[in-house]
Amino acid sequence: MTVRRIIISLLCTVVLLLWQTVVFGQPGNPPDPDTVPITGLEYLLGGGILYGIRSLLKARKREGD
Repeated sequence: MTVRRIIISLLCTVVLLLWQTVVFGQPGNPPDPDTVPITGLEYLLGGGILYGIRSLLKARKREGD
């Protein structure tokens, strides 16, 4: 059980670090001045992913009881 928990926590850490580099590693100036950057979409997608992971872990915990 502890090995699975360590692997899941490491996987979540790697996913969060990759997500952070994608979101905050954007170039400073957009190539086309007429484009409007989407700023909140990344946070909504990340929140949905985290909620899905949480729901999956809760379902697995209930299944084991």
